[in-house]
Amino acid sequence: MGNYCGPKVRLSRSLGVPIAETPKHINLKRTTRPGQHGFRPVRRTLYGRQLAEKQKLAFYYNVRNTQLHRYLEQAGKSKGNTQEALQQLLESRLDNVIRRCGWARTIWQARQLVAHGHFLVNGKKVDRPGLGVSAGDMINVKDKSKAFIKGCAEMCADAVVPSWLAVDTSKGEAQVTRLPNPEDVRLPFEVDYARVIEFYTR
Repeated sequence: MGNYCGPKVRLSRSLGVPIAETPKHINLKRTTRPGQHGFRPVRRTLYGRQLAEKQKLAFYYNVRNTQLHRYLEQAGKSKGNTQEALQQLLESRLDNVIRRCGWARTIWQARQLVAHGHFLVNGKKVDRPGLGVSAGDMINVKDKSKAFIKGCAEMCADAVVPSWLAVDTSKGEAQVTRLPNPEDVRLPFEVDYARVIEFYTR
């Protein structure tokens, strides 16, 4: 799966869950699947159920199939629980951190902001949305981008900043106080991580 550039609401309709936490994804005007036969109920095989869980996770964090597979391999090598390690790796991606800071409405907007070089991490310019942050990292908005990011933040005024981030939008800075725990991960839908692991280890 490459980087998806098509209609985003189509993803929510296809999977039956809100891929983005915006009104048009949460309150779909058309709840059936896209396509000529979208009104028909889905009867998924075991593989189909595993694929659906993998796609929900991949689309929510906007990662490619190979990236998600790599994260799972990395999580499997960690000393702790594989599921918790996978959650932490995905949640600590820079584009997701920008979304959690309330500086972007969706993961796609956050990815674009990072790719266009609006942020500094520990004083260095970065343009890699998949960069993994660590505890203690400092994220700053570039001086030339502060007005623009403040405008984006105003559109996300209802965003809830998680406890593992300390954000000061007026100064255009945020600090990763610690890495996220499983209870810090808030998705707008349930994910069966066991099926995601089964998908890649079958």
